[in-house]
Amino acid sequence: MIDMSKRKKILFVVFFVFIDLFLLYGFIVIRNATEENKLKKEVRSLIELDITKDRYDRPIKTKGNYALIEKTIKKYLDNYAVRFQRVLAVTSDSQFIELLSVDNYSNDGPEFVASLQYIDEKQKQFNEDIDQLIENCDEDKIKKYIDEVIDNHYYVKLYQDLMLDKDMSKDFVVSKQILEDQKKKINLIFDTSRETFQFLKNSNNDWEISDGQIKLRTTALVDQYNNLVNKIK
Repeated sequence: MIDMSKRKKILFVVFFVFIDLFLLYGFIVIRNATEENKLKKEVRSLIELDITKDRYDRPIKTKGNYALIEKTIKKYLDNYAVRFQRVLAVTSDSQFIELLSVDNYSNDGPEFVASLQYIDEKQKQFNEDIDQLIENCDEDKIKKYIDEVIDNHYYVKLYQDLMLDKDMSKDFVVSKQILEDQKKKINLIFDTSRETFQFLKNSNNDWEISDGQIKLRTTALVDQYNNLVNKIK
């Protein structure tokens, strides 16, 4: 039989093991709660950034699985911001703005080699970027982005809740509509500019630049030219 002193020692050890486990569990709960709060605070700060000019590749503030979520969110938003800013930059590019200007007609006509090459390259890049942006606004795309990083249901749901909360979801919905409208508008400018240059190439003996204006030989040609450029006015 176990004497009383040994029984007390066993109970004493069991008691302290239990206390240690309880303290460890409490520490883990508190640590996780602290990391989750830091993560939520950091994501809220990201919402305040301006996607038209800011970057989201900021230092990671959390640890463990919360850091994986934070990295994934910042990577998604930063990739999105870089493409978004590149798409917006097209409209402020001086060469884009001056495509159908008299100066460009004088400098690059009548063959418009540089202008047509510019349109082909820029339009291709623009559509690749904007199509990816539109796709990245979709809820399913956002949800699945975490799948390659972590498969724990709790952390997956936490990521999805943060990325698809009412403020973030609203931003994606608004962005998608802006992007779809912008895609139509910019492609119309690219396509119309290409048509105009082809028209001027085919009529290279029937137009000239005089007194800072393009002048065509016949009324029919003037009407054709005006019908083209009026598409984007």
